[in-house]
Amino acid sequence: MVPNMLAEVEKIKRKFPEAWANAHTGNAHTEDFIRILAAHLHAIDPKFGNNGKRGNPDDLSDDALNYKGEGPGHDPTNGNTPVTVIDVIGAAGSPGAYPTWQVFDNLPGPGAWVKPKPVVAPVPPQPPPPPAPVLPPYPGDQVFDQIGVALFADYALAGQPPSPGMGRWIGRTVYDYLAGMPMDQSITKHRAEWKAALGLP
Repeated sequence: MVPNMLAEVEKIKRKFPEAWANAHTGNAHTEDFIRILAAHLHAIDPKFGNNGKRGNPDDLSDDALNYKGEGPGHDPTNGNTPVTVIDVIGAAGSPGAYPTWQVFDNLPGPGAWVKPKPVVAPVPPQPPPPPAPVLPPYPGDQVFDQIGVALFADYALAGQPPSPGMGRWIGRTVYDYLAGMPMDQSITKHRAEWKAALGLP
């Protein structure tokens, strides 16, 4: 007897609303929901799979599953083994679509049992990150930026990522600047030290 998995259909509908909205619409994502559902149910019971329409495993039903090993139908791709087709989307492709679990006792034709493939579920869109805060400028920002320009350029030239050790070169350069040395002279003095430490000529 085919187990009733209507609750699982409803759960997957809630979990993947975008895939549900695209089901049986004929667009590029028309098969997303049925593939996700088939893979989910196959993990619960390996007899569940996708359904190939009229026995064609290359033409998947967008709204139906296949259960192998019993049922009124047969699968010509697997030695005419018995199969059952289950409709899982009522009014498929319409705004009024709803989860259902209709087991077909009389099939108009054969169905092909298709093993579900791993499915990468569509990732719901994420909200954009909040804008970076705009900080008020401090007097002397442009002067101090000169240290960063030289320091980061030399680290990049040496193939070194930014590291906590950069703080000492900024501190030494600012120390001499605050002691009265012009910034360009302080940078020249301490740049020679950090370039030597980085192995740069």
